[in-house]
Amino acid sequence: MYNFDANSIPALTENTRAAIAAADDALLTNTQMLSTILESVKASDLPINVTQDLYGSMLEGANKLLEGRKQLQKSVATMRAIAKHSPHHERMYGCPTDPMGLAGTEATKSRLRAV
Repeated sequence: MYNFDANSIPALTENTRAAIAAADDALLTNTQMLSTILESVKASDLPINVTQDLYGSMLEGANKLLEGRKQLQKSVATMRAIAKHSPHHERMYGCPTDPMGLAGTEATKSRLRAV
């Protein structure tokens, strides 16, 4: 049986929620910055190659933030799968839910078998 230490569950829950919030805040900040750049460029006389590079790098950064968030989602799904088989599963009440049902996916099951 897989198991989290009962004393670590509150910290796991709190840190998971904080990590998700931080990922969302980073994405929001990136989006706000892109919006500000778009507005600033309208008032300037920058050549298209400069603005294209600027917009491209901002969007690439946003995509990387989303990739990191996706990895976080996979980690949460794995933790939920572990918690489901743990005698302390009722204490994992604060873990974000798994609305997409990823905790039961074959990839998550194979990761658990490897542990």
